[in-house]
Amino acid sequence: MPRKKPDEMPDEQGKDEPAPLFLAPTDKSAKKPPAKSAKKPRKRRPEGTRAPNGAGTIYEGADGYWHGRIIVGMKDNGEPDRRHRKAKTEGEVIEKIQKLIAARDADEVPKPGRVPLVSEWLTHWYENISAPNVRATTAAAYRTAVFHHLIPGLGKHRLNKVQPDHFEKLYQKIIAGGAKPATAHQVHRTARTAFGEAHRRGYIKTNPVALAKPPRVEEEEIEPFDLDEVQRLIETALSRRNGVRFVVSLVTGLRQGEVLGLEWANVNLDAGVLRVRRQRIWPRYKHGCPSAEPCGHKHGGYCSQRAFR
Repeated sequence: MPRKKPDEMPDEQGKDEPAPLFLAPTDKSAKKPPAKSAKKPRKRRPEGTRAPNGAGTIYEGADGYWHGRIIVGMKDNGEPDRRHRKAKTEGEVIEKIQKLIAARDADEVPKPGRVPLVSEWLTHWYENISAPNVRATTAAAYRTAVFHHLIPGLGKHRLNKVQPDHFEKLYQKIIAGGAKPATAHQVHRTARTAFGEAHRRGYIKTNPVALAKPPRVEEEEIEPFDLDEVQRLIETALSRRNGVRFVVSLVTGLRQGEVLGLEWANVNLDAGVLRVRRQRIWPRYKHGCPSAEPCGHKHGGYCSQRAFR
């Protein structure tokens, strides 16, 4: 049998065929992308059982959010006080419910509804809690601190958002405006009382004013009158109508309201005894003139048609 020439011999296993640019992987050799780890399903309670009392309920709603509900106490009418929290993930709503549980166990659950503004609470505290139950002089001091300093300075804050730093900055602003440190200290005492009442009623967890440092009040040394000044003061006072009250104050050290509140029944000239049983409160006036024809005075005490507040 004749041998074939080399040119006529077939290529062994296609050696002369051009190699493909790339090889398409077969189904068996194809590498699949790593599958994302599925979220571990939340452990469910066995069917027929229920969560323990106070544990709350957590579920995914049809709106795509996770919801949590828990009872934190009782309302004033005796109904359960149920609170609701929601979040985009289950972990977030669990964290919110756990905070409510901790607040409930510590008896620090905030009152339901919107937290009032500082201005709203201070106005309510002064008009309905403080003023009807304190003396007129104390109420007047509270009124000045609340409506002249606290509300203009901090009234826009939420009651649970105001911080001790806010009060300390307010005190410095009051002093920088020309007032004495004693005035800022009076504002501090008023705020501490008002916010302390809010704390007792559950509107805030702590009293921020109790942590604020009040301004330092330095006692001024009083220089007494000498003998010549006392004699001239008595002579001048006795030359005027009702000048005796100044002499009584000078001799006894009584305050103006205590002197004006004296009656003859409180004085025993034979025994040389004077008893202070009452004091006269400085009256507070308001404008009585019609708004169409104002008197032109800033303060109601100078109005010709003034009336008591």
